[in-house]
Amino acid sequence: MGSYGPDNQLFAADIIDIQSDAKKISLSNDTRELLKAHPPRFSPLLLWNEEGLRRFETITYLKEYYLTNCEIELLEKHSHEIAQRIERGSIILELGSGCLRKIEILLRALDGLGKRVDYYALDLSTPELERSLQPVRPGTFQHVRCHGLLGTYEDGLSWLRKPKNAFRPRVVLSLGSTLGSFTRSETAGLLAGFADALNCSANGAVGSEPLIIIGLDGCKDGDKVWNAYNDVKGRNEGFVRNTLDHTNEVLGSDIFHQEEWDHHGEWNDRAGRHEQYLTPRKDIWLEGHCLRAGGKVFVVSSHKYDAKDRQQLWRAAGLFEIRGWHTVGREYGLHVLSTRLPN
Repeated sequence: MGSYGPDNQLFAADIIDIQSDAKKISLSNDTRELLKAHPPRFSPLLLWNEEGLRRFETITYLKEYYLTNCEIELLEKHSHEIAQRIERGSIILELGSGCLRKIEILLRALDGLGKRVDYYALDLSTPELERSLQPVRPGTFQHVRCHGLLGTYEDGLSWLRKPKNAFRPRVVLSLGSTLGSFTRSETAGLLAGFADALNCSANGAVGSEPLIIIGLDGCKDGDKVWNAYNDVKGRNEGFVRNTLDHTNEVLGSDIFHQEEWDHHGEWNDRAGRHEQYLTPRKDIWLEGHCLRAGGKVFVVSSHKYDAKDRQQLWRAAGLFEIRGWHTVGREYGLHVLSTRLPN
């Protein structure tokens, strides 16, 4: 499969399926278990089907959703410096790539420096990978080659550990503050796992410096954050509501109906995060279990990392910040980290 370019030629995207068989069959079981838990919650993976990815992309163009523009601003200013730190011959793995309009800024900087690298976009939807890779199809760059990886973060971690990749330097990217959707301990554990994989890989790449590049939102202005996730056009609500339709697909049953649910977002000042819920207007029965009317069912949170939070995260993950930049007044940050203590 592929995508048509402006001249109506079909460009085949290089997409590698790295999903484990266990992961392919576990989502339905996880969905049932989480919805029957106390308190109930939706699996976060339910947000990221093809429709969810497309809906989220429309959010990133909203003025209220400041995160994307902040990150683009930082990349436009500092991509050359970041590119200089990335070694020739590197594998660059982006976690949850989505639309590539941000990473393309860095890829162009790498290409301008004549650095031959392989970029891998990791995501959960083959059609979306095909669509997002279209702007960086073969011929776009002289030195940078672009590929897709179909799978979860855990699949990406396993792929990164493969012996066949051990001889090359590695860079892991997480842009768009996507790590904010995990709990703080989950984020630390995920980063620690990738740091360990990079250290193992570095043994095969003499002299290479394992790098992790992260975009994180540090804004804890409750009103500003709430507006970012509760836009007047309702795009964020539509993105979250898509969870209901995807749940029906995963369970193979027409259980959840949009008109029977309300969406609710709130800023949790104590936890430093925005939270989003779906609330049934009537009792909803799932295989003998009742989701009570008026009871909030958790969907996703967006943790914000101020300076103290970031330092705690780096320590917990075993990472060291080499360089970091922040936007004026909005506290959004782009951070270059290493698994090694800087000299």
